[in-house]
Amino acid sequence: MACSLRTFTLLFTITLIFAQDPETLLGKGESQLSSGDLADAESSFNAALQTDPSFAPALQALSKLYLHKGDLKKANEYSNQAVQADEDFRDWANQIGKITDHIQNGNRNVQQRLYDEAIKEYDAISAAHPYFPDAEFYKGLTRFRQKDIEGAARHFSNALKLYPDHLKARKGLDNVTKQFLNAGNKSYKRGNLSKATSYYEKALKFDPEFYLAYYQLGVLEKKMGNSIKAIDHLNKVLEIKPDHDKTWFTLGTAHETDGHTEEAITHYNKAIEINPGYSKAYGNLGKLYTEKQDYKQAEVILKTVIQIDPGYADGFMRLGLLYIEQEEFESAAENLAMATSLDEKDYNKFFNLATAYNYLEKYDGAAVAAQTCVDLKRKFGGGWLELGLAEMGRGNKTRAKKHFEEAKKDRDWREMAEREIDEINNPAKYEK
Repeated sequence: MACSLRTFTLLFTITLIFAQDPETLLGKGESQLSSGDLADAESSFNAALQTDPSFAPALQALSKLYLHKGDLKKANEYSNQAVQADEDFRDWANQIGKITDHIQNGNRNVQQRLYDEAIKEYDAISAAHPYFPDAEFYKGLTRFRQKDIEGAARHFSNALKLYPDHLKARKGLDNVTKQFLNAGNKSYKRGNLSKATSYYEKALKFDPEFYLAYYQLGVLEKKMGNSIKAIDHLNKVLEIKPDHDKTWFTLGTAHETDGHTEEAITHYNKAIEINPGYSKAYGNLGKLYTEKQDYKQAEVILKTVIQIDPGYADGFMRLGLLYIEQEEFESAAENLAMATSLDEKDYNKFFNLATAYNYLEKYDGAAVAAQTCVDLKRKFGGGWLELGLAEMGRGNKTRAKKHFEEAKKDRDWREMAEREIDEINNPAKYEK
C-alpha cells in the first residue's frame, strides 16, 4: 500500500511538472529570483529545462541566478549553453565576458597599486549588474589593501546583503570586524571606554550579528555600572549565540551586582551546563550559596571546582571563606594557604589567611600573611588590622598599636582599628 502511494505521488509530481509549460515555469522562477528566493528559483528554471532542455531563456535565467550567487564560472557555462541553444542570446554571453574583463583589469590594477582605477572597473560591473556580489567583494579587497578598514567592511557587508551565503565576503567581513573588536579591546584596557564603545558599535554597524561586539559592550557597560544596558547587550548575544558560556557567566555577575541572587545562580548554572569546566562560574556559585548560608551546597560546589581545576586559587579561597563562616578555622587556614600558594599577587587571599591564623592563635603565621597583604596593598586597612592583632597575640602592644594606626587611615576599617587602640590604651574598660 505504502509503495503504491509513493508511486502515485511520483507520477503525480512528474505529470504536474510536464503539465506546466516552460514559459510559465520561467516566469515563476524569475518572480522567485527577484524576491531573493534563489533556491526555489533554481528549481523552477531546472523544471523548465526538464520540459524543454533547449529552452534558452531558462539557461540564461540560470546564468543570471549564478551571478546572484557570485559564481561567475557557472554563470559563464549557462550563458554559453544559452547561445548554443539560441544565437539571439549572444549579447548576454558578451555581458558575462565583460564582467570577466573588468575583474581581470581591476585585479591587475590592485597588483599595481592603482586602487582608484581598480574601483572604477568594479563599479562598472555594479552599474551593469547591481545584484552581482563579487563586485562589492572585490571593492572590499581593494579597500583592505589600502588599509581602509571601514571601506572594506562596508563593501564586504554590501556583498553579503546581496548574497548572504557568500563565503569569501563573510570571511573578509569577519576579518575586518575582528580588527574593530581588537582595537576596541585595546582602548578598553587603556581605560578609554568611549573609544572602545565606538569601535564595538562600528563592528556592529557592518555586521549586526557579530555577537562578540555585543558581548564586549555588555562587559563595558557593566564596568561603568550600567547594569540595565549591560544586560540588554548580553541578552542580544544569547539571541545570536545561545551557547556562549561567557555571556551566561557575565549576565550572572550583572544580576549578582544588582542583588538578584536567584537570577545570578540560574545564569551561573547555565554557564556550567554549557562548559562543565568553567571554574569562575563554580567559584561565584559557591560564594552565593555561602552568602545564602546554604553551606552544604556551597561546599559541594567548591569541592567540585578544586577537583576539576586544582590550580584555581579562587576556588580554594572561596572554600576557605566558607569554613571561616562556619568557624572551622583549621580547614579555612588549610584552603587559604593553598590559595596563596597558587596566587601570590592577591592581597585579599593573604588577608583572609591572616584572619584564619589569628582565630587559631597562630600569630607568627598570621603576621607573615598580614605583612604580605600590606606589602601588596599598602593602603588596605584590613591587612594592617590583622597585622596588629597578630602582634597583640605575640604580646607586642607597641607594634600592634602602630599597625592599628595604619588601619585607621582606611575609613572602612577605622572604627575597628580605633576600638583596638582604645582597648590598648584603656585595658580596664574591656576587662570582664
